[in-house]
Amino acid sequence: MIEVLRKSAAAGFAISIGATVYLVSENKVAGALLFSVGLFVICSFGLNLFTGKIGYVLDNKNHPNCLVIWLGNLLGCIVGSGLIRLAKPALHTAAAEMLSAKLSLDWPSVLILGFFCGILMYAAVENYRANAHGFGKVIGLFLCVSVFILCGFEHSIADMCYCVFGISSVGELPQIMLFLLMVSAANSVGAIAARLAAKSKDNK
Repeated sequence: MIEVLRKSAAAGFAISIGATVYLVSENKVAGALLFSVGLFVICSFGLNLFTGKIGYVLDNKNHPNCLVIWLGNLLGCIVGSGLIRLAKPALHTAAAEMLSAKLSLDWPSVLILGFFCGILMYAAVENYRANAHGFGKVIGLFLCVSVFILCGFEHSIADMCYCVFGISSVGELPQIMLFLLMVSAANSVGAIAARLAAKSKDNK
């Protein structure tokens, strides 16, 4: 369990780097592409990302670990994004505006945007796992991640980072936690649905 938590915290730390490069990028397309380095590091080093693991939860019967992974990702995001915010306080302005827009979404929008992100995250990770060609593995990651960012889909772990960068007062915490839980649930449903659809196709 400690090893799961360690690899999960490291994954959250990696996503904080991706979130940072997206915030500092003036070009949205370039920022979306460069954000993908976070997932590339995670897949390359075998780290644990909640949105990459939850799609397989029914295969592995790994419910307790998914909770530990989520908590570890949160810890890594808090530490990584918190340290970067200390070094680059100007990031707070851009992140606060982004966070305000996210928190103003109505709950159906949050769930729909999170659902579609879950599908793309499953596609990215499954392609990396199953593709026999190194270039195919990498291009799949970068395409899927870039698309979900440019579409404005909600990714729970990336949102953890944006929340750390953008939070202005502790009074925002209850709304932030509710938002993160809703996105996490929607990511989970999307990823699991994508996994079930893929398995159904394989069984035909």
